[in-house]
Amino acid sequence: MRRRRSLEHCVDAALAALFLAALLALGAATLRADFGGIRDAFASRRRARDFLEDVEDASAWDWFDARLRSLEDYLSGHLFLADELGHLNARFQRALGGRILQSGPDLLLALEGGQLYSLQTERVPMASAAREILSLRDSLPPGTPFLFAYAHPGVYEEGQFPPGYAGLDHAGEMADELLALLRSEGVPLLDSRAVLRSGGLSPGQYLLRTDAHWATRAALEMARAVAEAAPRLTGIPLRPERLDIRNFDSHTYPGLFLGGYGQRVGAELAPPDDITIYWPRYPTNIRRRTEYLGEITDETGEFRESVIRWRYLRPIEGRSWNTVAYFDYGLTEDVDYYRNPDAADCTILLLKDSYSAAMGGFLSLVADQVCAVDLRRGSKTAREWIDQIHPDIVIAAYSLPFLLGEGYEFE
Repeated sequence: MRRRRSLEHCVDAALAALFLAALLALGAATLRADFGGIRDAFASRRRARDFLEDVEDASAWDWFDARLRSLEDYLSGHLFLADELGHLNARFQRALGGRILQSGPDLLLALEGGQLYSLQTERVPMASAAREILSLRDSLPPGTPFLFAYAHPGVYEEGQFPPGYAGLDHAGEMADELLALLRSEGVPLLDSRAVLRSGGLSPGQYLLRTDAHWATRAALEMARAVAEAAPRLTGIPLRPERLDIRNFDSHTYPGLFLGGYGQRVGAELAPPDDITIYWPRYPTNIRRRTEYLGEITDETGEFRESVIRWRYLRPIEGRSWNTVAYFDYGLTEDVDYYRNPDAADCTILLLKDSYSAAMGGFLSLVADQVCAVDLRRGSKTAREWIDQIHPDIVIAAYSLPFLLGEGYEFE
């Protein structure tokens, strides 16, 4: 018996030593491969600010704690071989017949159509998000028309869920609560679930399989819905028929885009998405001025040349896909200014996130001035943008992940 216990202790000690050695080796390899990123994750005050509850009253200890949390957050996605190990783990889970794949902070569910979806397992009250939107509306100059366009993530039909899994997700309930609160306060709104389902499209036509975001078709349909709703608030006709899909040409790049979810589980388990681009058949002359990462881009010409970012539609060398094709109509730019002298005399301020960014380019086909702003970037508030461009209507087009992230300031 003693000999057996002694052998067990030796085995336990050997396994513990191997585990510790593996951790040390992994840590050393991570440090060598990305020393600069790790250093910046701890040293950067800008990164640390995101982990502070109150920047103005933060103590030295609060800043130190925020730096540690920033470092922990960075390392969670930048460990040496993290992607490869994550892909191996996902394949192992699917091989066992699992529908849910543990991937970082998300529980990814494989839906019936092959789409990956991040389950919203926590039921979060939406009163705070509703108050933020109401605060934004109430901060506008008197008489300024306001429209809220809600962008729903992932699941648009009950049949997308595998049998027995629908009860795990609360995104639909949370969206219903948010929109009910806004309607009770008289906020004009569009719900992407109603808009996209009403067009007779299948989810596969307006959602991506490997990413959280919409496909471009969804942004086009939502832009048309805005063009139909805005005149009731402004009295300015916007010719929504210019955004009818029958007035567009298109081109599809098969298997070009591996989205964020696909990158976590690997292209073998999540085949890359097709990317389809759309441009109007009628003549256009649009100027786009973009501010992004300190750089300014200024393009003028046909919609196809001035609005679409063609540089993102090329595969990575040695692969048939890339991870940036979804940037083709814009994503998280600080601001996109569009000018179209042939469109209606209407100035639109579009407060956007990554879901609604592509709507700005399509809205430029019906309004002569569109300013699409991501308030998470830059230093201007919504009111400062309003005072600068004097819009005929303000449209806040936000997704549920954006409203839950609390990474924004309307005021």
